[in-house]
Amino acid sequence: MRLKRHQNQWLNWLGMLVALFLVFDCSAVFAKMAHWQDKRYIESSFYDIALRSEYDRISPVVRKWKQPLNIWISSSAGDPEQQRRLLAMHFTHLGDITNLPFKFVDEREKANVRVFFTGEKQLKETVAREMSAAAAEYMQNSMCLGKIRFNRNAEITRGTVVIPVERVQAQGKLVPCIVEELTQMLGLINDSKIAFPTVFSDVTDNQLLTGLDYLLLKLLYAPQMRSGMNVYQVVPILRRHLIDWERTGVIRNAEVAITDGPLYSFTDTSHEHEVN
Repeated sequence: MRLKRHQNQWLNWLGMLVALFLVFDCSAVFAKMAHWQDKRYIESSFYDIALRSEYDRISPVVRKWKQPLNIWISSSAGDPEQQRRLLAMHFTHLGDITNLPFKFVDEREKANVRVFFTGEKQLKETVAREMSAAAAEYMQNSMCLGKIRFNRNAEITRGTVVIPVERVQAQGKLVPCIVEELTQMLGLINDSKIAFPTVFSDVTDNQLLTGLDYLLLKLLYAPQMRSGMNVYQVVPILRRHLIDWERTGVIRNAEVAITDGPLYSFTDTSHEHEVN
């Protein structure tokens, strides 16, 4: 319990550090780069998004997938072919960044990732069955919802995402819901009130992955980053990678690298079709 308290205190301190970056004018320091490209900002953002959680009962440790993703889709609303195509685009992008293999499966029992595209009539029943009754009540005021399960080693073993199709399409949020929930399912579990730009921000409205998201995903799925690591074990790994990435241009080129994802070109040319 004492170790967990110390970890949470450190994470709270790091959260305050990120907030200070947002409050003070750092234009002189970051004259040649965006604020999120500073190594200290990336490090603090990782602690806030990957190790913290809105649920205090969850220990602040690294959670990630070790096994390949087997994806099963249930569609009771909308265009199933389009939904599958969007998921394939996004998982291809995530796989390129994290090196996580994935495939679609036709049988629910073979899947460790289950994605439900539902209508409003089926929504509450689906969420209650696949998640919980409490989640079904929470879903009444949410655009989309995801849940993960992990074992005692903090390895993620299952992910479930529910997307109410009519609701998100009415707001033009089908693609953003897919991007946020399925990326969060990889282990970036906290919605941040301080880090930006990121699809996990509670403050900004980023609809596609950002350069900062690219770096956070690469850090989380670096081979040296193991499930179950606490904040003290994570620090040297993060700093070694960030020093190297600053030297080799990975940080500088992150925004360009992230826009290579297929959803970027899709939303540029198909936005009107997607939301109608």
